[in-house]
Amino acid sequence: VFSRNLIAPINSLKKAAIKLSAGNLSARADISVNRKDELGILGRDFNSMANQLELLISSQKRLLADISHELRSPLTRLKMATGLAQMQANDASQSYLLRIEKEANQLDKMIADVLQVSRLEAKSQALSLQKQSLQIIIDHVINDAQFEAKQNNKQLNIVGAVDVNINCDETLIASALENLLRNAIKYANNTISITLKHTDAIYIEICDDGSGVPDAQLSKLCEPFFRQSDARDRVSGGTGLGLAIAKNAITAHGGSLVLSNKELGGLCANITLPLIKE
Repeated sequence: VFSRNLIAPINSLKKAAIKLSAGNLSARADISVNRKDELGILGRDFNSMANQLELLISSQKRLLADISHELRSPLTRLKMATGLAQMQANDASQSYLLRIEKEANQLDKMIADVLQVSRLEAKSQALSLQKQSLQIIIDHVINDAQFEAKQNNKQLNIVGAVDVNINCDETLIASALENLLRNAIKYANNTISITLKHTDAIYIEICDDGSGVPDAQLSKLCEPFFRQSDARDRVSGGTGLGLAIAKNAITAHGGSLVLSNKELGGLCANITLPLIKE
């Protein structure tokens, strides 16, 4: 009885700490409020810290979403004003106005991506779920990716197929696959390999033959706005939102996305999606 009374709160603290470090901000230690010893004090301090972390991170995400939403109105007015100015501008000014239009469109896309990540993380985006063939969705995405790879003198190798039906939001799943494939095409040296199979679940692997990323940064790649300092920076045109959208879109469908380095070099994205249980 004494051992159980001593070990139970320690195990509860350990489990809560593991869940909290994995991103589950609602994790709390199961410590009785009537416990007055050191373990009781430690457990309540831990829960107080977890409450503060959840509040701070939730406030940060809400602030980012609110700012992004408020930016859309002035950005829309800026694009309208640019369009009107282009109608009246002389040839010398057109190049500057085209540059403004390009930057405004890029900013508009970034804001849309931020809002999508915020909605997915908050689980507030309504999914338009329909039973449909995953292979058809993949084929459409691969067709576009093959064209992009060809323009960059790179090759896509596809192995296997997943001719199964799943309940999914086609737009979200296609967006996730497109972001992962574009990422692979951007950082591959020559070849991008796609492996498709299904057994107890659906498995999709997308690998490039690039330089990969440091192992310490693998867990951070799917965080919004994170870019590796060397290869994956703003100079390459990325905003650090594509992988965040991909992971949250896959998670919203009950699946998982795991990134890993290949032994011979390159980054692999392993997607797992559940099958429909007939």
